[in-house]
Amino acid sequence: MTDELSREEAARTLGVALPCSPGQVKRAYRRQARQHHPDRGGDARVFHALQRAYERLAAEDTQAPPVLGGRPSRPPAAGPFAPSQAELSRLDSARTIPHGRLRLDTDLLASALARPHAGPLHPVRASSRAPGSLLNGVASVLATDLTATLAVANTTSDLAEPVVGIEVVGGARRARRALERAPLEGVWTRRRRTSTTALTSTVPPGRDRHTTAAAVALRVTRLLEALSWPLPQWTLTPADDVRS
Repeated sequence: MTDELSREEAARTLGVALPCSPGQVKRAYRRQARQHHPDRGGDARVFHALQRAYERLAAEDTQAPPVLGGRPSRPPAAGPFAPSQAELSRLDSARTIPHGRLRLDTDLLASALARPHAGPLHPVRASSRAPGSLLNGVASVLATDLTATLAVANTTSDLAEPVVGIEVVGGARRARRALERAPLEGVWTRRRRTSTTALTSTVPPGRDRHTTAAAVALRVTRLLEALSWPLPQWTLTPADDVRS
């Protein structure tokens, strides 16, 4: 019964953030279906849940703008993306972070950010090679000019107000190409340098640390999913190696 599954539940099952494109939905489904297909030793119940989630999101255009009154020749401009309260509340930002270099997921990133710190969030760094690269798992031991970095740090806005800054920097050719085609969605700024391309964004602190951590983690997840470069392709740098 596909219609009994909410869009938020379906997105959570597939590991995508709403709103999302049909291409994002299809890529997320294919990636997980390969892993959980019963013919490959996967759990049939998980595979069935993935099918239901895909059917739920594929049944509609999850990026379609709302139909508003007014002159059709002047469609409203899309505003900056912001996660829904349901998405924020579903995140588990209280997980224990084991020591060592870990493959990221959205909950793990939010939990790493929500650790105690003097600033709004705990600084976090992660590394990867490029979208789909076989070297992503060992990116943390490669030369820095061969890797991409994800950094979240406490900083200030142009008005000297505290904000959380996010930066994704790529130097390898495939990484730079991915960042060049990234959807900015009103919240990201692209900076091109001689040998790197960087995307930066800021998030104002929320009412509590966990809410802010969830908002940052969802913004990063949404960007990387759009680039087919999801968080499991990124390795978290141990907290001892991250300077505030």
